[in-house]
Amino acid sequence: MQPITIWRRISQVVFLGVAGTWLAFGWLRCPFGVPFVSCQSCPSTECPGRYLQPWFVGLIALSAIFSGRLFCGWACPMGLVQDALGRLPKPKATREPRFGQIDRYVKYLKYVLLAAVIALIFQHNLQWARPYEYVTRSPSIFNLNAIQVAWGLGGGAYKARFAILVVALIGGLFVFRFFCRYMCPLGALLSVFNKLSLLTIRRDETRCKDCSEYRCKDCSEYPRECIQYTVPGTTDCVMCGECVQGCPHRALSFGLRRRASTLKPRNQPRA
Repeated sequence: MQPITIWRRISQVVFLGVAGTWLAFGWLRCPFGVPFVSCQSCPSTECPGRYLQPWFVGLIALSAIFSGRLFCGWACPMGLVQDALGRLPKPKATREPRFGQIDRYVKYLKYVLLAAVIALIFQHNLQWARPYEYVTRSPSIFNLNAIQVAWGLGGGAYKARFAILVVALIGGLFVFRFFCRYMCPLGALLSVFNKLSLLTIRRDETRCKDCSEYRCKDCSEYPRECIQYTVPGTTDCVMCGECVQGCPHRALSFGLRRRASTLKPRNQPRA
């Protein structure tokens, strides 16, 4: 692995260690309609969300302003899971996905899910009473009995969460970062900042092999190393930096935004 990949993996593993139990509790046992957003009102003592939530909200906000979706590429625990799924052996037909016109429209699904999450927060989370008046305590966050009790009392919310998780995991086996590309509501929110953030991935035109095309001829629709199958500067870019270290002409680098120096994709499916 090259240096950026090594540091990114270290960062991802650290954040998974810090927030992994919170992620598991949110998917499997959170008593609110929408997990991860109402931790300050939760009576559970097992989930670390109550003290992690303010830190993560601040971190994500600063990350969005400074570097767009860098949180998705360097810190999100679900992103690490998606990266791991993408590295598993795949059938030859799915090793290099081909994106057509349908991809352009399916990517809007994450914005639909973001709108749905916001509506559900107002409907279920921002109420005086919690939707499910119970707390299940157990020796472990992953205790099967506690999960069964939570599912029995929680109604359809748990089934919906589990279905989303299953789709995300299966999709990740066929398309690298499937969840990030098509389903993540937080990714949809952060993608807006990719066009506004201070830090971006810049292109040195003097090093670029074909400046008139605004992208290197060694790249087809996206850089070969890109984990999101996109072009730096688009709303899908998670600032992972794999293209920076993979560019054979060293034409890409992290730097402060300059309108004239960012990549301008042409035939790549636009975000």
